[in-house]
Amino acid sequence: MKDNPENIDKWLKFLDPENLKGNLMFSSLFIASFEAFKDYVVDEVKFFFNNGFSDGEFTFSEDYNTKVKALDKSILKATLLWLKDLDAIAENDIETYDELRQYRNKLSHELMTLLFEGLPKELPEKFAQLIALRVKIEKWWIMNIEIPTNPDFDAPTEVKEEDIMTSSQMFNQLIFDMLSGDEKRASYYQNEFKQRFNK
Repeated sequence: MKDNPENIDKWLKFLDPENLKGNLMFSSLFIASFEAFKDYVVDEVKFFFNNGFSDGEFTFSEDYNTKVKALDKSILKATLLWLKDLDAIAENDIETYDELRQYRNKLSHELMTLLFEGLPKELPEKFAQLIALRVKIEKWWIMNIEIPTNPDFDAPTEVKEEDIMTSSQMFNQLIFDMLSGDEKRASYYQNEFKQRFNK
């Protein structure tokens, strides 16, 4: 029986160290970013309802149970629905999240197969959607929660959403620069850090 040319090509790609390294890094980055998105969304909203600290634990108002947790058995889905009710996101954003969750599960449970067969071609697009959804929520939160409720904030001019650079945007830019393959971009942050702290 002759070897299947398609399988030979798959093996060659799988055994290419750079290809394998790149696929592992991208898969890990997607999964880590998805988990970070979940934590950010849930924690940000939950602590909006924080009303103190008692016996070594944070306490939360009953409104968190009735206005957020009651919306769905999944706390993440419930939180997204609460954000939708406030027009922070739209129904199609929740549908996007559901699609992204399927990709995250596929990567987590079928990674070895995908490393051999090849990652989904649309994965870069899905990763961009994940980042865009987080940035959308972050910017809404800053504009509608953080700025209006911060008594120390006294902006001389109106803050525009497009002028806001969120923490995740900065972090992802740092990661992409470090993984860019461009030696100057990749080492920029470390060099600046060394200069600042004389290391």
